[in-house]
Amino acid sequence: MLRLSKLQGLKIYNDRARYVGSVVDVLLNDEEGKVVGLALGRKGNTVLSIPFSQVLAIGDIVLARSEAPATT
Repeated sequence: MLRLSKLQGLKIYNDRARYVGSVVDVLLNDEEGKVVGLALGRKGNTVLSIPFSQVLAIGDIVLARSEAPATT
């Protein structure tokens, strides 16, 4: 089991060993109570995020598939 508070601040790298950003928040589906994404920050009024389905592993870092961050 992983506590959400442990994710905040973790560095995110893609599967090509490139730094993507750091976790600033966790996005939840409030109806189902499931994690749906990791927020990297904002660009204007848009939240930059990685869909949780693209997360490959979580440890000392977050490893994600190589794709551009999504916007919500």
